[in-house]
Amino acid sequence: MRSDAMIKKVRIMPIYMNKLQLLMNRLNDDLVKQSLETEISKMMAGFRGEDSINYFLNMLPNRKECHVLHDLRIPHESTFFQIDTLIVNPEYILIIEAKNISGNLFFDHTFNQLLRTKNGIEEPFQDPIAQAERQKYQLENWLSKHKFPTVPIETLVVMTHSQSVLRTDDRTSRVSRKIIHSVQLLDRIREFHKKYKQRVIVSRDVMNKITKRLIKEHTPREVDVFERYKISKDIIIKGVQCTGCMTFAMKKGYRTWNCPHCSHSSKTSHIKALKDYSLLIQPTITNQQARDFLKLSSVSAASKLLVSLKLPHTGTTKGRVYDLSSLIEQQK
Repeated sequence: MRSDAMIKKVRIMPIYMNKLQLLMNRLNDDLVKQSLETEISKMMAGFRGEDSINYFLNMLPNRKECHVLHDLRIPHESTFFQIDTLIVNPEYILIIEAKNISGNLFFDHTFNQLLRTKNGIEEPFQDPIAQAERQKYQLENWLSKHKFPTVPIETLVVMTHSQSVLRTDDRTSRVSRKIIHSVQLLDRIREFHKKYKQRVIVSRDVMNKITKRLIKEHTPREVDVFERYKISKDIIIKGVQCTGCMTFAMKKGYRTWNCPHCSHSSKTSHIKALKDYSLLIQPTITNQQARDFLKLSSVSAASKLLVSLKLPHTGTTKGRVYDLSSLIEQQK
């Protein structure tokens, strides 16, 4: 990807997906692991579909004149609204809703729904046009709330899967104008540029303010994976995982962690385990909790490990609580 200034917020792998992968790695229940694997596969396909439109956005002739923000989740009244990709131009704003769905897709104009037929099975989805229009309404309210100028907002639904066949009963061209394949994206954006040509609504300064405010208010979705899948935290596999044979059997030696199964050794394997703990259990840890999760018997050994990481902490030596958030930030 080119390093143009247009990309103001990049798309990153959702934390929720990372949590699912970590959880699956620390479970022995094959049935639950299969369910998690299916969920991860669906999320990964969606992520790749959303990310694929960058190829076309990088070919925009005016890419340096607009701001592109991926994967926004903005507070609105008592809930949030999400936008896959937002393009802020001086003349208009474009909302792109990306859908990575394969099969024969029928857009039912009468009942405003999407029906997918694949392998002889028909499955309903919510109307993506209505979804994008709802995002438009929420963004308009957000702009008004923050005293920004009224900017024309366009919406597009981009079908990113190469194996999707689009059909509709719409005779008004509403569906064909709002829903496109990825390869049509550049042409449609050029049409918008032509439509709003020489109608500058906001200055570069206002564009920057809108962009910065959206990024500031972006709130990643937090999901308790244990509650969602009805899994007790007590059943996850504890211990430090060996990167050689992948067992959770590493033992703490004088300066290294050693695996009794494959003889692999490492000085830093506990860091990955603590990152797992931070994302799956909670972002803080005590000496006792570290000993339990890392399977350490020595108070002093756990203390030395935690102190060596130079983590932010509160409390006295005996009741000290360490903040593991910095380990996750380093990972990013």
